[in-house]
Amino acid sequence: MTLVKDKNLQSVGQSLLTLTASSITPGTPSSNTSSSKSDMSSIDQRHIAGVSELLDFAQFQKNRMSVEEEEKKRISRELHDGLGQLLTSMNLHIQRCLDGCNDQNVEDMLYDKHIESLNALSSMVKLAIDEIRTICSTIRPAILDDLGVNAAITWQCRQISQISTDFDVVAELSIDESEIPEELKTVIYRIVQESLNNALKYSRAKQVKVSLWHTRNAIQLTVEDDGVGFDPVGIKDRLGMGLMSMRERAESASGTLQVNAEVGQGVKICGSFPAKKITLNG
Repeated sequence: MTLVKDKNLQSVGQSLLTLTASSITPGTPSSNTSSSKSDMSSIDQRHIAGVSELLDFAQFQKNRMSVEEEEKKRISRELHDGLGQLLTSMNLHIQRCLDGCNDQNVEDMLYDKHIESLNALSSMVKLAIDEIRTICSTIRPAILDDLGVNAAITWQCRQISQISTDFDVVAELSIDESEIPEELKTVIYRIVQESLNNALKYSRAKQVKVSLWHTRNAIQLTVEDDGVGFDPVGIKDRLGMGLMSMRERAESASGTLQVNAEVGQGVKICGSFPAKKITLNG
């Protein structure tokens, strides 16, 4: 009897063990918890993927700005060194011919025509040389690479002032060239250039003030005019390409750009950039 009883108890115990085990196998309420964890894991993975895409886009913007500047530098250099030098050489040859004609006492109708043609060619070549220099300066001013951003901004302000006698541009650059990270110089110059061009075209201002200075942790830039201004709400959904480009440039350098404007109160563009060394390519 004892052996039978023990067997029965063992059978019952085995059944209880089987029942207990089955209560935590898939298909029971516990599986919902596992499924929820799986769903959360999928959501996390999608979230991580989304963040990764945003980071990739931000990196793309930085790389694009850097590539654009390198391409502008290359085009400017090729225009200057290639076509510019060729035109300069042509002009020297033309001038030599003109000087030779002046030394000859040839009384011939063709002589006057030759002189006239050579003079016309010389004038056209000089105009072409000036035009190439202007294009090169617009694309990538040599002064930016040779003397730095402070000199480039001062030069740009002077160029804009010469376009209109009613348009005065003042530059207050309270920062040493050595305090500006090399990677930031082009960004600052391009923002100033675009801001001055916009002010010249649209502001009807009497004066524009460009300020650049250094704080403890940042480099601050403002371009402020006393012109007609505009309504920020009115252009919010159609932000101009110029303003968009400036904002993209600032963000590519881990900086920020704000445009403060009001009708009849002018426009103030404020940029803030990290003072430490930055990397546009990531």
